[in-house]
Amino acid sequence: MSKKVIIYSLVLIFSVSLCGCGGLQRKFARKKKDEAKPAPVITTYDYAKDRRVDELYRKHFLFWKSWQTELIDRMGGTYKKRAECFDFTISSLREMKKYLKEPKSSELEEFIVRIKTIDPGVKDARLSKSQQYRMRHLLETTKRQIDKQFSYSKIKDSLELQK
Repeated sequence: MSKKVIIYSLVLIFSVSLCGCGGLQRKFARKKKDEAKPAPVITTYDYAKDRRVDELYRKHFLFWKSWQTELIDRMGGTYKKRAECFDFTISSLREMKKYLKEPKSSELEEFIVRIKTIDPGVKDARLSKSQQYRMRHLLETTKRQIDKQFSYSKIKDSLELQK
């Protein structure tokens, strides 16, 4: 019996030595550190302040025009879309107001207040035909007036960035 144990132990030692401990060595070996990749170089251009204000005003004017047109078109649609269009219309007008000097800024504020008078009604799930007509009429009127008085060609001398 002792002969069998000796033979089994020799076979075991021989098989372990042939297989080795490569897996254990790889497990505990230190890995090379990855080199940090160089950060990308980003060049920024400082455009003239007045040029940026012009571009931003034009952009927000265009946003306002499209959102108010969509709000007028969606008066008979779902209340969620009406509410979204209304909120974006007001936010675009407020952004436009940031770029105007004081007399024009207060004129635009009057239009914002007029449009905000329909706030509770525009977010109602059900609107009667008369409510839809009244709101649509107010929105179309203010759209024409704002488009006429605050287009870029009329307002370009009154632009500046407000804090």
